[in-house]
Amino acid sequence: MRKLLLHLSFLSLIISCNDVYELELKNGLYYIPNLNVELVNAREIEWLVGRKREENVSKGIRFASTIPRLSDKAKKILKNLHGIDSWLIRVVKKQRGYDQPMGYFYINLHNITRNTKDFTINLYYHAASVSKRFRLFHCPAFSHRLKTTQFSLENSSSNSPQDLYVRVSGKFPGRVSRLRFAPMVISGGRKLRGIYQVELALYNSQSKMRYSKWFVSSDNLQVASEVQVSVPSCNGIKEENNPLPESKMPSIKDLEIK
Repeated sequence: MRKLLLHLSFLSLIISCNDVYELELKNGLYYIPNLNVELVNAREIEWLVGRKREENVSKGIRFASTIPRLSDKAKKILKNLHGIDSWLIRVVKKQRGYDQPMGYFYINLHNITRNTKDFTINLYYHAASVSKRFRLFHCPAFSHRLKTTQFSLENSSSNSPQDLYVRVSGKFPGRVSRLRFAPMVISGGRKLRGIYQVELALYNSQSKMRYSKWFVSSDNLQVASEVQVSVPSCNGIKEENNPLPESKMPSIKDLEIK
């Protein structure tokens, strides 16, 4: 019994230690050993549409990605070495052998705490991604009438835990948003069908320099099928041009107790 308890305590220690990544040095290069990023909790975001909200389409799919937490020692070394202060994150759509980046954002390493397990992404159809105003429409913009019918998170054995080396990879020229822990909204376009993955790289947010290769999540989101939903009450209506009165955002006057 005592051996069993000691064994369980040792396993508990390993699990708790694995929550924080350290830096190691090999052949003059620093690296993060056995790094792993997982996708979890994928679900459809439904959208009741029509003049009387009588039909159901999809705004998109919500899922989460784990975020690696580095030790204080590792963060200090990275900061002193190259001014590395963040993870640079991108969501990539893979379709017909072509990789299309869908959005970029970054999170400061010091903002990742013991309670920061993951961050959430709303992968929206373009009609829902434009703004909160567009998500209030009874008749979605751009004639969006699609419902996602089959999607899943799939593990890729080729993207199992790997070492990530710290090395200069060039200046990042694109637009990068700061990651907030409210769900990030990304436009997947008019159709979502395809395969999506999350990729991370070490990043200096001041110089805009990337300091590692892109590290790919061990899972990907596969959107396999969508169907067109008929919404007769929206025929001929284009709210992106002329919003319906019932789709207006509530004002302070609307919320007053009368």
